[in-house]
Amino acid sequence: MANIDRRYIEVNGRRVHYRRAGRGPALVMLHGSPGNSAVLEAEMAQAAKHFTCFALDTPGFGGSDPLPAAGLTVADLAGATAAAMDALGIAPCPVYGTHTGALIAAELGAGWPGHVTGLVMEGLPIFTDAEIKTLFEGYGDYFAPMVPDPLGGHLTATWMRFRDQFTWFPWASREVGRLNPVNRPSPDEIQLWVTMFYQSCRTYAAAYRAACYHGHNAWLAVDRITLPAVYLASAEDMLFPHLDRLPPLKPGQRIERLAHDPAAKYRAIVDFARSLPAGAPAVPAPVTALAGHDPAVQFIDTPDGQCFVRCYGDPGDPALLLLHDTPGSGLLAEPLARALAQQFRVIVPDLPGCGESAAPATPVLDAAAAGLAALGDALALPGFTLAAMGCSAAVAAAFAQQRDQRLRAILLDTQPVRDADIAAAIAPDLALAPEGSHWIAAWLMVRDGQIYAPWFDGSIAAQRSVQGNFDARWLHDQTVEIMKARTSYHLLPRAAWLADSAALLANAGVPVHIAATGDLAALARSLSSHGVAA
Repeated sequence: MANIDRRYIEVNGRRVHYRRAGRGPALVMLHGSPGNSAVLEAEMAQAAKHFTCFALDTPGFGGSDPLPAAGLTVADLAGATAAAMDALGIAPCPVYGTHTGALIAAELGAGWPGHVTGLVMEGLPIFTDAEIKTLFEGYGDYFAPMVPDPLGGHLTATWMRFRDQFTWFPWASREVGRLNPVNRPSPDEIQLWVTMFYQSCRTYAAAYRAACYHGHNAWLAVDRITLPAVYLASAEDMLFPHLDRLPPLKPGQRIERLAHDPAAKYRAIVDFARSLPAGAPAVPAPVTALAGHDPAVQFIDTPDGQCFVRCYGDPGDPALLLLHDTPGSGLLAEPLARALAQQFRVIVPDLPGCGESAAPATPVLDAAAAGLAALGDALALPGFTLAAMGCSAAVAAAFAQQRDQRLRAILLDTQPVRDADIAAAIAPDLALAPEGSHWIAAWLMVRDGQIYAPWFDGSIAAQRSVQGNFDARWLHDQTVEIMKARTSYHLLPRAAWLADSAALLANAGVPVHIAATGDLAALARSLSSHGVAA
């Protein structure tokens, strides 16, 4: 696979997330719904041999902010795509889109032809009014919102929905005449789509509805396109018959009907794009500019992969790097980060192998320490305090051994204790199960962590004395954060509980403060008022 980097860029006040791979002239890639750019990694791997591929999360999907929902059209999505291309400095160039992405590509070619040198549109939907009513209204609300169940029942329901989405079109029909001509999906395929759906389940509906109701407008857009174009679909695609609905094509445009052969599709995309006049090489990506606000976010390059970071507060305030507990990600620290942002610039990285950050190839504590140094470099921090939640004290201890002159102090909510038994049980493997039960396992890990400490110890002695958070949305979001890093989330907590952090912190070389009641916010404010943690 190609080396794929992730970035955020701010466009007209919106955060836009994209994946980038390869070298050479630009090629833009647009995904289908309700997915995001992750689903295009195989296409990127092939095209990156010849192009710099930019796979955008379209508005409301993945990491990209939505457009206003009222009256949203596919043309609006295309306009936002053109603006993102301008911001990235990659227009004009070839554009590939699949399903919803094909609709956006068509509107882009029709309405913004100066941004495009040629189009590859896979599975372009051209629904009739009757089909729209039947498919998207006749079997219930196709765009029904995902409502988290306080008992976790929505996890099984969503897994079955996406299993069915491979099986029937529309997924809720369950009629023999609407079976898709595809093999039963693997758990890996379902896992990808479920995870992508959860990342945008609160923001996807308006854009997806606009695509599904685009109808005859797709025909009109195609009729306006004068650019070179390829319209393709594979035989197993439910939209394969829509190739026969296209208007008469212009010179330089053609239809390709493919068998179920992904390699042939990749060749069709790359060969067509290479047949167009070559554009200038894409410019290097900006690597440190933060995007958005409340929080501002970015992927920062570190020696051991990319680190996702959230930043809260005024950049002019003293910097405090807040390290989250695990299992979990920086999202666990969000309430504390917002509280501390009244006094500090709070920087919350997803630690290596957690949340959105890359899994490390080197020992995780070493990778985390090196990552914090790289983060300080990228954000040009002259100095900072580390505040560690739970077992991330091991990361603070590892970083302290580097004797980085920017480190002012270390704040801990608890004194770390080495415990091999906890290390063995804290982060069990989450192997994919055909029925989706691994989601329930992760949900229970999060939920039980609000009852017991540690979460797997269900004894009376382990019951927490403070009120836990049982809000269904919060539990769901934390579960998704674990699942984003399903194959690497265990690395840090296991290593942290095996580390002798207390001994390392005793030799930290900077003041180490422990919150007497576990209240990091009160400790940070108190020390800052005395100039200790500034």
